[in-house]
Amino acid sequence: MMKQKYVYRNHEGEREMMNGLLVVIEVFSVICQRIYTQKILTRRNDNRIMEYCTWIVSFMIINYLTWNVSKNAWSNIIIFIISFFLMLRILYSDSAGTIFAATIFMALNGALSEVIAYYGCQLLIHDHVIGLAQAAEKYFMILVSKLLMFLFIKIMLAIAKRRNHIKLKPEEWGEIFAVPAGSIVILAAMISHNNRANGFLDILAVLMVLAINVFTYYLYDKMGQIAESRAREEFLQEQGEYYVKQYNENRNLWVEMSEFRHNMCEKYLVEKVLLDKKDYEALGKVYDNSLEKLYKQKMAANTGCLYFDSIINYKAANAKTFGIELKTDLMIPADIKVNTEDICICLGNLLDNAIEACKKLKEERKIALKIRVDRKNLIIIISNPYEEARILEENNYLTTKREKERHGFGLNIVKKIADRYDGEVLIEDTGQEFTVTVFFYGIFE
Repeated sequence: MMKQKYVYRNHEGEREMMNGLLVVIEVFSVICQRIYTQKILTRRNDNRIMEYCTWIVSFMIINYLTWNVSKNAWSNIIIFIISFFLMLRILYSDSAGTIFAATIFMALNGALSEVIAYYGCQLLIHDHVIGLAQAAEKYFMILVSKLLMFLFIKIMLAIAKRRNHIKLKPEEWGEIFAVPAGSIVILAAMISHNNRANGFLDILAVLMVLAINVFTYYLYDKMGQIAESRAREEFLQEQGEYYVKQYNENRNLWVEMSEFRHNMCEKYLVEKVLLDKKDYEALGKVYDNSLEKLYKQKMAANTGCLYFDSIINYKAANAKTFGIELKTDLMIPADIKVNTEDICICLGNLLDNAIEACKKLKEERKIALKIRVDRKNLIIIISNPYEEARILEENNYLTTKREKERHGFGLNIVKKIADRYDGEVLIEDTGQEFTVTVFFYGIFE
């Protein structure tokens, strides 16, 4: 009697351990889902407490319905889609279509992962690659399915980065595949060796393996953000330096022009004296000297708006050193208030790309820049010829510069800023001339 009672309690303890393992696995699944939705959707607010409570409530509802109400796999999928969609609508401000697409991806991802895990494990067990007890087999397949689900999520996020013209480094691709695959091998060896999955140490080991997957993802993601932030800071520092330099040059120019206007009376008197004396040779030299000063100070941009003039004139001077002519057609109010940082980044990137393309030409080195301002809206059109074949990948033009890590931001940064102002970037490539048109809405104060 005592022996039977002991066996009964032992089975109860194993069942509790198994339930604890299931909870750990499902929590890992929720963390993976949150990682995906945070990267592709836009949160309504930054209230973390509300976000966590919503995820917890959704987790409890989905698991309760799938374990106690659902009859089959199809009803599980329907319950998940409805519950997950409603939760995302609460947390994120994207359109219903975008949220529904994210929901369907998660549902298909989960189903596909379970199918691959089931048949993959059956194949390994059938070929005696791994040996598992019947009780441990079920939980191992669930673990493998969740790790595969996380792998597919990371692949999808990597594809999204590629579409945004962000090139992943080899070590990042290694993290995407190696960590989940290595985790599956470790878990298979551990469970096969113990021939069970019901001890406290087993649950702790599973928890550590799953935590490593999450932590390594966040670590590499943070490293990528830091690298992009540093590149952006360096770019802004360069923009600021030439902005200050151009400001000082413009200030010196204004001083010279003020002195020139102030001395006009004396110049006219000298010219009158020379004219009365009929000393046309000396009079010609005076005119030549005055015209030389005027032409010397001729600028590509002279709208009176310091922000635009400084950037354009600095880039025009830089282009001139390579024999490139910058032709401008500008209609910008002198007193307009602009978002200085965004204007610097966009114009700087666009003009740098155009100069880089024209530098490789043997002739016809010219850039056409056209800017129009309509109330709070801005239109920038920049055209340049080119010879070198441009690399088009997934609707993005890849940089042909050697320092790809540094120069991989160009048009991608312009597109991000345009999106911030509900604008767009249009690219026209005739095979000989490259034209970029950027629309910004509400960029001016």
